[in-house]
Amino acid sequence: MDERFTVEVISQTPNPQQITYAAMHQDYAEAFVWADRDQWPDEQKCGELIVKNLLQGNRGHYGPLEHPQIVLNFGYFPHSTMQQMRTHRNVSFDVQCLAADTEITFVDAKGRTNRTLKKTIGQLYELWTNGETALRERRIRGRNGEAPGMYHRDCQKRLQKMRLRVLNEDTGRFEIGHIKDVICSGIQPVYRLTLANGKTLDCTVNHRLYTALGWQTMGEAVGLITDAKGEVTKLTKECELMCNGLAVADVSLAYEFDNLVSLCQPCHDYIHHHHLELEFAQTYQRIEPLPEWKAKPKALIAHPVSVINVEYLGLQMTYDLEVEEPWHNFVANGIVVHNSFRYTGQRILDVVAGKQDLEDVFYLRPVSTYSDRQGKKYEYTLEQRQQDWEWCQQACHRYAERIQEGLAEEHARGLIPFDVRQHWVMSANARSLMHLLDIRGKYDVQLETREMTELMFTQFQQWMPEVAHWYAKTRWRKGPLAP
Repeated sequence: MDERFTVEVISQTPNPQQITYAAMHQDYAEAFVWADRDQWPDEQKCGELIVKNLLQGNRGHYGPLEHPQIVLNFGYFPHSTMQQMRTHRNVSFDVQCLAADTEITFVDAKGRTNRTLKKTIGQLYELWTNGETALRERRIRGRNGEAPGMYHRDCQKRLQKMRLRVLNEDTGRFEIGHIKDVICSGIQPVYRLTLANGKTLDCTVNHRLYTALGWQTMGEAVGLITDAKGEVTKLTKECELMCNGLAVADVSLAYEFDNLVSLCQPCHDYIHHHHLELEFAQTYQRIEPLPEWKAKPKALIAHPVSVINVEYLGLQMTYDLEVEEPWHNFVANGIVVHNSFRYTGQRILDVVAGKQDLEDVFYLRPVSTYSDRQGKKYEYTLEQRQQDWEWCQQACHRYAERIQEGLAEEHARGLIPFDVRQHWVMSANARSLMHLLDIRGKYDVQLETREMTELMFTQFQQWMPEVAHWYAKTRWRKGPLAP
């Protein structure tokens, strides 16, 4: 198995076998089972009862297995495996995005911001899609046949010229970027993060946030665990998000001769150890007058702030931005978040620049003996693999050339080899998860997809051990559809 392949849990229903037991018990009991919840068996015993009374011998229906939910994050699999997974309508795929009232930070030419320079992402989408309302009414039909009356004026170019605050991830300082696109991502489950400084951010569980440990999805960063309804039950990790606007001194002044002053060793030690540098600078009197210096703006750096709470807000319309090169981020509600779209293209350019290993971006099978769908064996040699590696490298350079020539990313992307590595999030209930394992875990399925189901099954075993044990014994690799 490829060492990069990974399947991790973002969130899962706690005590899933107890929940399934309660649903099963209610189906065949006249009493209100919630009233007896203190008498329910423990998680292991519930699993054994589910197997005995529901699964073995097809004694009942399988609706109770649809209540526990699990959200999985798949990483570094070839694109072909994701294409196969997306065909299953009984599981859900998600994209990363923000709620409509999330405030996006724009700045002036000096990097400063104020209330008039901030817009919500919902407002940006409305302006980007429908334009701005004109100040005057059209009294006659327009030159392109537009009807008389109030009208909207296209303002995409103006929005693209607005200065967006972005983070230089190399220096940790904020710079200026520009919007490339504003995207509506549809109605999705939204959570509100509350930080220690009072800031909040409404986003989906897999939106990528810039934490003190680097880029992480929201669910991964806080260790989010939810129930079947999406409500937060537990946060298993402490998390610090990188936030907007901590002013720092202008380092260049340290090299200005007229800005230096000599101190004896005891004075220097005292000022430094008692953090009195600012007070000393403000009260220090020169013998000679200092020439008038033009004030220099202070740079802004990102600083970490702890997440203190996460709450579920329900289903909301969500949006996202695509940001121009080179930094794929922006500031939302004062928090550094990721530009979700078109990130594959940047990985290709990073390979060309030597910033990323080619095999972190493209999947190539290891040298070995394989068989086709008819069972005929063949050798994939080291020489063939090296040729394929070089072909991928050439495709990266051709992609970079086309981007440099001005081609749209969606146009140039057609030059990229099909099996670029992909990451995605998928949610399923216990029943639909077994259904997917039935179809994609068979021995005649594509090798990489089968290896993916092995990692999925490992998570299933840890989540619902008794049910997974029954599944492994009676159905795993046998190909029947889940009940």
